[in-house]
Amino acid sequence: MALSPGQETLMLGMQGSLNLLTLSISSSLQPVTPTAQLVSEKRAQALQMLKLQDDDLPRPLKTFIWTMIAHDSGFVNVYLLTEDKVEQLEYVTLEYTSKTGNFGTLA
Repeated sequence: MALSPGQETLMLGMQGSLNLLTLSISSSLQPVTPTAQLVSEKRAQALQMLKLQDDDLPRPLKTFIWTMIAHDSGFVNVYLLTEDKVEQLEYVTLEYTSKTGNFGTLA
């Protein structure tokens, strides 16, 4: 039985949709990439550092740091790699004031 041109087009469209669905499902089942794993590990390190070293910071600043750790891997890198506590606090405060527009005290 021969298919009409409209039926052939419909079949090709369905096949393309099935191929896309199969690709989407197989991609979602792939193991975590090394880069994603590394970012996740760095975020965990930064959260641990916040808990152990910076627990005395004002609550708005700690909340800001949690948010930045969750959303900005560049922030995480600088936060982790800045060894001088004063410089680290200056960096975090600068990021806080520039992103929130809150130039008041953080106490």
